Amino acid sequence: MVWIGGAPGAGKSTIARDLARRWDLPLHPVDLWTYDHVGRMPPMRSLAEDLAEGPAFAADAFVRISRTRLELVSEDVRGRELGDVPALVEGPQLFPSMANGVAAAVWLVPDAEQTRRAREERLARVEDPEGRARLEGLLARDAVLADLVRREAVEHGRTLIEVSAAPDWVEITAAVEKALGSPPQLEAGGELRRQRQYENKAACRQGRLWQEDIGLASLPPYPFACECGRSGCSAVWSGTPDEYDGRRADGWLTVC
Repeated sequence: MVWIGGAPGAGKSTIARDLARRWDLPLHPVDLWTYDHVGRMPPMRSLAEDLAEGPAFAADAFVRISRTRLELVSEDVRGRELGDVPALVEGPQLFPSMANGVAAAVWLVPDAEQTRRAREERLARVEDPEGRARLEGLLARDAVLADLVRREAVEHGRTLIEVSAAPDWVEITAAVEKALGSPPQLEAGGELRRQRQYENKAACRQGRLWQEDIGLASLPPYPFACECGRSGCSAVWSGTPDEYDGRRADGWLTVC
């Protein structure tokens, strides 16, 4: 694995998608396996219960859960049978103290204003009253997690990138590229095509389970990668899981 970690709202997902497609790397966002992991983990308190105990308690709970999930992430990545090609793993669950043996990793940490903006933009896409109600608690927890990432990055000598309220995404992306180096790539053609479809199907599964869990009448569109198998293809199509299934008339999503 190579990692992009950091606190919520730092642009990790967008940068990881961009790099994975330009570099022909398998993409593995931890959040796309959330519901898969729930069934493989011991019973846990709810997020609302953790937040009710205060931001420090909620942050500690998040770290404990993240350590358990890291083992599951490793199992998931091994199950993809990628050989020498590393998966580009992205998520707030990845902390510098967990990265022993990971040669290439970087952490993005946003300021409080950037985190708030990112969370409010996500809430604006769907009708989620419970998410809106716990916004302030999440933001307080996020601040604790951001400080933890900063401390651990210094302690473990890891690359940390601060993301301001007016980020220069070109500069930030270039810094991430430098930190990750030049990892081996997937072979263009069938293998690259299969991995992109694997990622798209994971996004469909996660989206449908999320919709069922919070009772959404419909899902908002979200991005799916082109499955053409061409090296460096960064074409993206946005839609719902049902639309994705309907678009793959020949078994593959080709949009470039």
